[in-house]
Amino acid sequence: MARLKTKGVSKSDIARQYLARHPKASVMEIVTALKPYKVSEAVAAKIKYTEGAAKPGPKAAKKASTNGSAGTKSDAIREVAKGMTKPVRPMNVRAALSAKGIEVSYTQVGQVLTSMGMKRKRRRRKAAVGAAPVATSNGLNINDLVMAKKLVGQVGSIEKVREALAALARLS
Repeated sequence: MARLKTKGVSKSDIARQYLARHPKASVMEIVTALKPYKVSEAVAAKIKYTEGAAKPGPKAAKKASTNGSAGTKSDAIREVAKGMTKPVRPMNVRAALSAKGIEVSYTQVGQVLTSMGMKRKRRRRKAAVGAAPVATSNGLNINDLVMAKKLVGQVGSIEKVREALAALARLS
């Protein structure tokens, strides 16, 4: 390893110097290489990811720099989707972009299309307004129970309704 300037220099500066010479080094590689300087994993990660010594920011990572065009992948998805006939499907958008050399995931395409309002939203089935009531486990439905409650109110009690039903059964 090349000699780093360490006299009067902080651990962060040592990590920055190392990253300048090894821009693709992982955090663990930095920690291992700078073990004599006691650079911690937290310091190495902070220098690598927060300060952007070796890794550009999230917007720059998503650049779709093909054929000299500058812009994000999302911009490329929007551009391709606007030029397509409906229905626009993520599979078709992804195929068109990969033909241009831009790799995107189905999920990203779907999210961009949804934000543009181009992806259909699935609707739940509405309950029918005058549909037949749902039957209970013993074959009764809600309307039958409401009628039975009215009958109990007219006769006076459940016992009297049972007696009347038993008498009716004997007559039949």
